[in-house]
Amino acid sequence: MSLQQLSPDWQAWVRENVGRGCSRDSMLPLLVQGGHAQVLAERALDEALNGGALDAAQGQALRGRPAPDLRANRLVCEGQGVRVAAVLDAPQVVLFENLLSADECRQMIALAETRLARSTVVDDQLGEARPHEHRTSAGAWFHRGETPLLARIEARLAALLRWPVDHGEGLQVLRYGPGGEYRAHHDFFHPTLSGSQRHLQQGGQRVGTCILYLSEVEAGGGTRFPQLGYELRPIPGSALYFADVDAQGVEDHATLHAGLPVIEGVKYIATKWLRERPYV
Repeated sequence: MSLQQLSPDWQAWVRENVGRGCSRDSMLPLLVQGGHAQVLAERALDEALNGGALDAAQGQALRGRPAPDLRANRLVCEGQGVRVAAVLDAPQVVLFENLLSADECRQMIALAETRLARSTVVDDQLGEARPHEHRTSAGAWFHRGETPLLARIEARLAALLRWPVDHGEGLQVLRYGPGGEYRAHHDFFHPTLSGSQRHLQQGGQRVGTCILYLSEVEAGGGTRFPQLGYELRPIPGSALYFADVDAQGVEDHATLHAGLPVIEGVKYIATKWLRERPYV
């Protein structure tokens, strides 16, 4: 699976050199120099050298991911009663209702209004944040635990998803006016792109995404997974969680998703990205 995460040219290079009898140690530095994460390069070479299968000693997942307990339909997380409304197994997608109270939604929106700025995307090559026509929203970034409200919500998410608070980026609140959208994209950092490396070094890969819906939207503004044919309309207080990696810890391309254009009204959401390691 890791070999398939390389570009077609790199896959061909690996197979050609394996066929020539080149050693793992001779190929690994060249893959890393080519912009691939160390762990991905190691796994890709191991797969190629073992005929496409990892040996028993390396049969564990590439990385972990959140593991929400979905056995019950209703949960209590940090004092908040939450309902499990919908579950998809692969990719793992879960809709939680009543994660936030109406008052918490209003407070989040008010807090964000004090620092909204044009939203950005990560440049594929340089790894820098820059505006892009595919993302037409205003956003406000917050440090983890910056206010008691944010700390309470982050603790609730950590309990719900069974993933440590320090393994997450700070919350980001986004505002989409009429026509505002975020075209189809992945949240994980593509390991073969040079711009991803600086982000992967700080907390590792994004292994999960949680979108908190803060406002009613009269028309449009849904979150759509085009490969799944699934769309969720905004419900204030609800949260959409999806794992950015599969059960083996490999980036899951089926998580391609889009924030559809707002037709009428204003959409407010808060996004929480979860990392494989502590994020500083």
